[in-house]
Amino acid sequence: MRLDRDVLSIIIPAYNEERNIEKILGLLEKQTIEGFEVIVVDDGSTDNTPLLVSSYVPTKYSLVLLQQQNRGAAYAREIAINKSCSRFIAVIDCDDSIANDTLEKAIKPLLNSKVIDISLFKLNYVNNVGGEILKVFTYYTKNKILDGRDVFNNCIRFWGVHAFGIYKRERILHSYAIYHELNRDKKNYLNNDEVISRITFDISNRIIITDADYFFVNNLQSTTRRINKNYFKVINNVFLLKRYIENKKETRQSLHVMTDIQALSISTVWGVTVRYLKWRKFLNKTEQLQWQELISTASIQLISAGKEHNISISIKNKLQLIIIRCLTRKWILC
Repeated sequence: MRLDRDVLSIIIPAYNEERNIEKILGLLEKQTIEGFEVIVVDDGSTDNTPLLVSSYVPTKYSLVLLQQQNRGAAYAREIAINKSCSRFIAVIDCDDSIANDTLEKAIKPLLNSKVIDISLFKLNYVNNVGGEILKVFTYYTKNKILDGRDVFNNCIRFWGVHAFGIYKRERILHSYAIYHELNRDKKNYLNNDEVISRITFDISNRIIITDADYFFVNNLQSTTRRINKNYFKVINNVFLLKRYIENKKETRQSLHVMTDIQALSISTVWGVTVRYLKWRKFLNKTEQLQWQELISTASIQLISAGKEHNISISIKNKLQLIIIRCLTRKWILC
């Protein structure tokens, strides 16, 4: 199956991926479709990643290399999306994998329907490329065609669907514009893409779940598993998502949605607090104060919001807030 040039772009963010980049580019050569575009965004690599990409000569797709200073995956994706002229966009990570017919299976529903905006892959978890499937992602529903707003409402406290798939480019661009209204300085809060994905679900018409296989590799070297001195910044994104929800007229009175975002916010602040306690010996005094200040401010805001909106929370979340507030008071005294 050959696609017109303006149909599909595959975006591959890459940072120091010299071990994986040729592997994923070769994998795309095996797809049952051809004529698509591949855009690799080098996010300030210090290894041979850009050299390997620039010297690679594909036969079934066109290849573009974009380079930027290290600014994070969300910004890298945005640059590539803006560069692309395709109607549909998919993002694939360097260390992951897809089946040979994945792109064909996922693009067909989008080409055959005007109301489907997102075609999701079947997400399989593996330890290495070609390895045994350890787990398959479980959706919040058994339905295959979903309403975008319903998907959003089921991706607040927990991820009721994943975000791996092919998207209408116009929907992603719209969600980036909305996110930039919330984050006007375009700061990298590490998981910007998680908020952007949720917004994209919310503004989409229909989302389809396909059997197009995507293999997510559990990467032991992932930055999420290493000490990250900026990790505390993810708190900012949960509050941006909270503001997005509070600004939506139709959810302003929805107790279910407000309860879910409150639970997510508490869990996020708790997660940052736990990491702070584990990592603080690796942080200098200034860095410790940055973590402490944001954790303290966030916990105060959450307590205030809970009282203002009369939101009931679980015993677990209550205990988490109590412990966080005790810790922040102790930090102040020290």
